[in-house]
Amino acid sequence: MSVDQLKLERLVDKMPTFPQSVHRVIQICSDINFSTKELISVIEHDPIITLKTLKLVNSAYFGLSKKITSIKHAVVYIGANTIKNVAMAITTMGILPKEEHSGINRNGFLLHCLNTATLAKLIAKGRRVPESELTDYFIAGLLHDIGVILAAQLVKDQYKEVTNLVSAEGIPLHLAERQILGFDHAEMSAILVEKWKFPENLINCIRNHHSLHEMEDPPLLERVIFVANQVAKSLDDDEHRLSVIEPVPEYIQQWLGMSLEEVPESISDLPTELEKAEAFLTL
Repeated sequence: MSVDQLKLERLVDKMPTFPQSVHRVIQICSDINFSTKELISVIEHDPIITLKTLKLVNSAYFGLSKKITSIKHAVVYIGANTIKNVAMAITTMGILPKEEHSGINRNGFLLHCLNTATLAKLIAKGRRVPESELTDYFIAGLLHDIGVILAAQLVKDQYKEVTNLVSAEGIPLHLAERQILGFDHAEMSAILVEKWKFPENLINCIRNHHSLHEMEDPPLLERVIFVANQVAKSLDDDEHRLSVIEPVPEYIQQWLGMSLEEVPESISDLPTELEKAEAFLTL
């Protein structure tokens, strides 16, 4: 193990643990024969997730005509998989630092992650990924860059050097991180979600999301997250964009069958879904 890897793991050890209740929600929903009663019980035993879930379910994000007053009704109206996504998003936002570090705007960062998650889910849906598996795409998109904001908090001065290098030379963020920190946010994100005991396919996807040019035949999850991340960067406003759009490997281009610029136009309900995702920022 390299010194950089040891340093990275020490940084990750400073981060909070992921709530057991959310882990249990994920485990329950991973079983196609899961018990709805058990799911409701787990969420209702976490008052913060319960309150924020009900707030979101009653927001414009879902546009329900009837006010939802219980988790039981929320599961009935919007489905167990959506409830799992909501719990994940709420928990992730609760863990992130509230203050701005190294010039990284928290809301700008979160919006990029939410846009990536939304794009990933819709791209996967367009590839006929089963509804029961779409949550993996949403979660991977939501968490793929979480190491960025954590590194910016834990190694503030060095991370400011990273962002200065990106601005000065116009290189991708992960390459600037490797130069200054000796590791990149993909590895830090992967170690963090591994610590949180997420499934191996999600850990690998997050670790590889900047390494597709080194891979020959990555899983669909990796392909989708790579594309969703690049498209989300194109949607970021100039002030909050953290990294340049990366070149698309030839085999990904062939698989995608269109340019990155054409992806948003190919998803008819994308504007509506992205607008809805912004509701998470108000929680």
